[in-house]
Amino acid sequence: MELEGESYYLQPFGGKDEDLPLLAKEIKEAEGGPFAFRGIYECSLDRLSCLKGDEEFTENRDSWDYVYLQEDLATLRGRRYHGQKNHYNTFKRENQDYVFEMINPENFAECLYFGEEWCKVRMDTDPSIFWEIRALQEAFVNFEALGLRGGAIRVNGKIEAFGFGKAINGEVCDENVEKANPEIRGLYAAIQTECAKYVWPDMKYINREEDIGLEGLRKAKEALHPAFMVKKYSLLVK
Repeated sequence: MELEGESYYLQPFGGKDEDLPLLAKEIKEAEGGPFAFRGIYECSLDRLSCLKGDEEFTENRDSWDYVYLQEDLATLRGRRYHGQKNHYNTFKRENQDYVFEMINPENFAECLYFGEEWCKVRMDTDPSIFWEIRALQEAFVNFEALGLRGGAIRVNGKIEAFGFGKAINGEVCDENVEKANPEIRGLYAAIQTECAKYVWPDMKYINREEDIGLEGLRKAKEALHPAFMVKKYSLLVK
């Protein structure tokens, strides 16, 4: 993978017969020198310690996952969610005809079209969004096969927001994608609240993934008061 011109590898997930030194040797040969593993979970630090050499694991704050209680996001209960609840109520007051619906084969095409248009507007400033379009296309073509579930909001009959993800186990889901029309006040608060309420009622936790180091995204995610963070680390393998 590549981030800001730097190539790296995600942490390896092997079985009981994995040979990490051999894997590292083959990657170094392919790269022609040292390389980096990123996205290493805390539970994998001991397992990968055989690759450290003189290096140490470094915390990669930009890739930490924000994990929230489903109940918190669905109810916005308490003073700490006062701001979010105000945004949500503003949306409902100004768009009384809005409709929330589950993502399903009947609205796949509409959701994809909205997502593609959302991305195209931003491609001039971030060319990498091209790959986000491709990811959305793959997701909607294979939505059911991938076990995804999500919800969408219509305003004046038109899809203006959606969010979707996948259950990881019986109590944790990973919400991979969320898009909304930024011109509609409170819509982001509405889609995240209604997805928590109607898409993930059977989950205890919702993982809303990382902030990738973007200051505005970090502030927004912190404002939702995560129950905990999933730390991730990097390692330079020489």
